[in-house]
Amino acid sequence: MTPASYTAIEMPSKHPRIAVTADAELGLALERVRAVTGTQEADATLVRRLAVEGAEAELRAGRGRRAAAEEFFSAMDEGRFDLDLAAVDRLNGPTNA
Repeated sequence: MTPASYTAIEMPSKHPRIAVTADAELGLALERVRAVTGTQEADATLVRRLAVEGAEAELRAGRGRRAAAEEFFSAMDEGRFDLDLAAVDRLNGPTNA
């Protein structure tokens, strides 16, 4: 098959494809997911689903971290968080060996 013939056939999707190296680490990750979930999805389908779900989980986690930081700073501003700066200095100071 020559490179010119690669585009002669119709692709099953109108979307561009990306290459993912099917190395041992990816293989083990897919095996672990299959062992826990029982899924029988094809590798490419499983990788796509995990990427989409993982992106959503990462975005949720980021929003959660931001909300926690905002709550922390709000508590400090409102005096609901007592920060003992002297104690922080002692903790960060030189250790007695």
